[in-house]
Amino acid sequence: MSDKEALRIFSRQPVSSDMINFLVATTNSIIQVKPSKKQQPAQHTCKIVAYKHTISLTHFIKNLIAYSNVQTPTLMATLVYLNKLRNLLPANAVGMETTRHRIFLSALIVAAKSLNDSSPLNKHWTKYTDGLLTLEEVNLAERELINILKWNVTIKHDELIITLQPFLIGIKQKLLQKQEYESLQRINYYKLSQKSSSSSFGSNYSLGSSTYSINSNLSLSHSMSTDSLVENNNDENLRFVKSGSRHSISTKRSMMSILGSSNRVIV
Repeated sequence: MSDKEALRIFSRQPVSSDMINFLVATTNSIIQVKPSKKQQPAQHTCKIVAYKHTISLTHFIKNLIAYSNVQTPTLMATLVYLNKLRNLLPANAVGMETTRHRIFLSALIVAAKSLNDSSPLNKHWTKYTDGLLTLEEVNLAERELINILKWNVTIKHDELIITLQPFLIGIKQKLLQKQEYESLQRINYYKLSQKSSSSSFGSNYSLGSSTYSINSNLSLSHSMSTDSLVENNNDENLRFVKSGSRHSISTKRSMMSILGSSNRVIV
């Protein structure tokens, strides 16, 4: 089973929880983050200072997928961009608490715009963040990703295979098992067909033998009847000949007697 066929099958599958978890793990592996400190209210005041709670990356990705209704091929391209970014960023790079959210959103925006004829505008993506990011922050994240990639947003077939290998292995195993099962079914069907053909040939041969036996018996009976008829005819002819001979002999004797008596009369 080829990787191309496995990719085609995977691209048609709906977005699964395994895919979301893989997106989260890949994004987390790109950069380290340093949690921001919560702002505390000043002493001797009753004023409460509100601060923005950061949503978890898992829920953030789930919300983006649900709001934008992106399909598996777009997320496949997003994974390729995330892998490229991981290889380009320094290993000791450290970001703030929402850096991973920005990285994933920027990769998703570029993937959607590269693959689809129409995709949400950045102002729409801003709404999909549920207030976590502003429009300026979304625009900046997209520009930074494109600059890091040096505007090379082309996705190659080999990059997809390497990035999605954990999913392709399972798909190829299932396809291989399906092929083996179908091959076994064809072999069994072929054996049954051969067995059925052999049984049919044996039946026809037996029928032919029976016919031959009947014909032989008929021929033999006919021959015996013919011989009997010939023999009977011969017997009749022989009796006829014998009877004719006796009749001829008797006639001759009668004639001789008459002649004899005549001669004697004449004499």
